[in-house]
Amino acid sequence: MAGYLCLWILSSYVIFGNGLHLEILGGRHEQVLHQKSLIRQKREWIVPPSMIWEERDNSQKNPIAKIRSDKDVERGVIITYTISGQGVTEPPYHLFVINGKTGELNITGIVDREQTPMLHLRGYALNQRGENLERPLDLRIKVLDVNDNSPVFSQTSFSGSVEELCEVGTLVLKINATDADEPNTINSKIAFRIISQEPNDLNAFVINKATGEVRTATFQLDREIHNSYSLVVEAKDCDGEERGNAQVTSLQIKILDVNDNIPKLNRTAYEGSVKENIANVEIMRLDVFDDDEQFTDNWLANFMIVSGNEGGYFRIETDSQTNQGIITLIKEINYEELRTMDLKIVVSNKAAYHKSIIHQVSQVKPISVKINVENVREGPVFKPKTLVIKTTETMKINQIIGSFQAYDEDTQKIAQRITYAKGSDIANWLIINAKTAEISLRKVLDYESPYVINGTYTATILAISTDYPPKTATGTIVIQIEDKNDHCPILVTQKTTVCTDTKYINITVEDRDRHPNGGPFTFMIIDEPERMSDKWRIGHIDGSRAQLTLQDVTPGTYKIPILIKDNQGFSCPDQQVLEVNVCDCEDGTDCRSRIISSSVFLGPAAVALMILAFLLLLLVPLLLLACGFGSGFGSGGGKGFVAIPDNSEEMLRNWNSEGAAPEDKAMLNLLTSSGSEKYVGCGTAAAGAGAGVTAAAAAAAGNSFSSTIKEQNMSS
Repeated sequence: MAGYLCLWILSSYVIFGNGLHLEILGGRHEQVLHQKSLIRQKREWIVPPSMIWEERDNSQKNPIAKIRSDKDVERGVIITYTISGQGVTEPPYHLFVINGKTGELNITGIVDREQTPMLHLRGYALNQRGENLERPLDLRIKVLDVNDNSPVFSQTSFSGSVEELCEVGTLVLKINATDADEPNTINSKIAFRIISQEPNDLNAFVINKATGEVRTATFQLDREIHNSYSLVVEAKDCDGEERGNAQVTSLQIKILDVNDNIPKLNRTAYEGSVKENIANVEIMRLDVFDDDEQFTDNWLANFMIVSGNEGGYFRIETDSQTNQGIITLIKEINYEELRTMDLKIVVSNKAAYHKSIIHQVSQVKPISVKINVENVREGPVFKPKTLVIKTTETMKINQIIGSFQAYDEDTQKIAQRITYAKGSDIANWLIINAKTAEISLRKVLDYESPYVINGTYTATILAISTDYPPKTATGTIVIQIEDKNDHCPILVTQKTTVCTDTKYINITVEDRDRHPNGGPFTFMIIDEPERMSDKWRIGHIDGSRAQLTLQDVTPGTYKIPILIKDNQGFSCPDQQVLEVNVCDCEDGTDCRSRIISSSVFLGPAAVALMILAFLLLLLVPLLLLACGFGSGFGSGGGKGFVAIPDNSEEMLRNWNSEGAAPEDKAMLNLLTSSGSEKYVGCGTAAAGAGAGVTAAAAAAAGNSFSSTIKEQNMSS
């Protein structure tokens, strides 16, 4: 019979391995199962776990198990039993020991299930040489759980929020907690409950015992009464039984505001005043009270004028810091037209109302705000503010075209003590009478002026009061000018040059008159000289342009008379003549470029004149060099200039003295050199040489002058 090893264990389970056997110790006495009662399964044996309690001294039950080989009954066989695994060769160390001779397994320490819920061991039967006599036996020891752990919350504290007036059962938040004891046992089953609530005027919340969900227990949550709640919640294992371990945590629940309060004013009627003719001034502020949370849309007031502001004089807006309604006058009010105004104003919130107060909103009535307009001393005013004057271009200078007087708003009569002046007159066409406000013309009106837009010229007039401080009113003068057909259509270009192969010439017309006195225009060739219309014809006409076509025209210059009429059939009194120079164009050369290039050459006469002028410029320095300057100048031995006496009596002829008639005398020879006979003096020589005048000619021209000089020289 093959040997086997048995394992005794303090349990009601027994599984036999292949060679090593498990023997169960029943009660406090050993009971060895007979070999016939052993159940052999496959070669792989599965041993059910042995059980020990955590956190207890299990040594009192030693040995907790025993392994035995069936070869220990054979004679001469010495068997040594050993174990390995958790608690022996693996952490936690030194937990198990085995009797090598008997195979008894003893426990020596305390086990923590949360660290090692199952201990895995392996038993061996060795011979004297340390060899396995049997296949190793796997042994599992299960650690039984005791309730030694309390629940642990996932957070130290929890917070949530919920709207006021919400429905019962609204989820606020969910609490999470865990227990380290064995899962799915009573030791780790957690139950939640609310221990306390502040304020505790009503049971506002409930908690699900199993899930930890906190929900509302009433629909009477009111933020205006309590804006938050503090709860203390307990988590207890053992499903909340008395023996269970417990932990507590705190919950902070914020009550969120909803728009369940209608804004109210402290009065039902208001009254204020404003001066006339002013704008952009604050009239009054309306105080609003709202119990909803401040600085939220539930609290912020929204004002609206529902009646009394049809003229758009007022605006009401909200001060976001004080929640006041600010009524502002944005448009001037005339006391003479409007003396009191009654505004109807409703106030609501920026946010929509909560459904719980919808029925109250329809009962809210608008408040009344009465505005009184105060009369003030006013300045002049133009009524209407714009004066339209119809004129024509034929009106003359200084002609009165209209009058624009200002009125007194208080008396509704023509204003007194007023001075009138021009405000703007960009073309300087107008004259304003400072006393009567009569408007006359400084210049003749011109419909075609760039300052006239669509036949309209605009200027302004000022009415200035003599009060202190002075008040000014501005009126607008609109002058509508009727256009006269005072301009005729003329050719824009009156000369042009084309080649003989040109098909047509574009001619453009200009007329300063506007429609209907301007274009479109009509064109016609005047047959002068005769047969002119055979060579030139009017082709396509397009408004202000026409095409002049050529009919077998030979090179030359042609003057073509054209009759041009405007839209009214009016033409210029002078003929419009287009001068066309027709020439041959070779090799694609433009006729105009050939004419221009040929005109830039200089003829021989022009070149000769340029050379002669240049030579004359060179001759002037040579003539200056021929003149002697000072005594001893040059090599001719001349004595230089002869001093002319400064006695005026010798220099002038006395014609009114009595006595014989003066005698002609030879001219004084001022130059002693032989060359001095030809020219008179340095200055005279230079001048005479330039003009071709000799000394003899000079003597003939001034006998009295020369004789006087000679007499003076001889006397000296």
